[in-house]
Amino acid sequence: MKSSAYYSATRTDMLRFIDHTPIRILDIGCGAGNFSLNFPKSEYIGVEPSIQAAHQSIARERNIIQGRYEDVANQIPDEYFDLIVCNDVIEHMADPMAFLLDVKTKLKAGGKLIASLPNVRNIEVLYNLIVNKDFQYADAGILDYTHLHFFTPKSFSAMATKCGWNVEIYEPISFTKDISPIKLLVIRILELFLGNLCTYQFGIRASIACEQPQNQ
Repeated sequence: MKSSAYYSATRTDMLRFIDHTPIRILDIGCGAGNFSLNFPKSEYIGVEPSIQAAHQSIARERNIIQGRYEDVANQIPDEYFDLIVCNDVIEHMADPMAFLLDVKTKLKAGGKLIASLPNVRNIEVLYNLIVNKDFQYADAGILDYTHLHFFTPKSFSAMATKCGWNVEIYEPISFTKDISPIKLLVIRILELFLGNLCTYQFGIRASIACEQPQNQ
């Protein structure tokens, strides 16, 4: 079971992906609802599958729907929100493409979706896979045992495009820590050819694309 601290982050690191002052926010996988503290004047609805976290949210007078998104989506108004938040959520979805298709119906014209996702192309994951020939799930991190899907910025953007989203921006939001100077030098050299390998987690902002989603 995740600790209460796991559900309590305000996620100020995600604020830079928001390009407008939201009026109505839908926060999916909201934990204790503390992201709402960044926008005290906005209307806020959270969706949280964890009963423990949902009870914390309700106790703090957040407007929370307890349950998995796919089970409670019919309780959420369509074309209503100008910001949808999915912090550390999409990798937990059994069917992320179905989710990305459905959640579009909740966004009003001109609205945006922001999300944070772990980067499976991280150097630690690659090192263990290639050098140690190992791929071990863990209690937390990129290979969290509750993660059902794994993404790179490129693979997520491709999936989102198929679902009718336009990924406007993706950027690293956290990096691998505690790397020795020698290892870091080697990684930086590799990054000249292979891109950012130190990215632990990346954030995205997306809007609904004008064209129809491609056939699945």
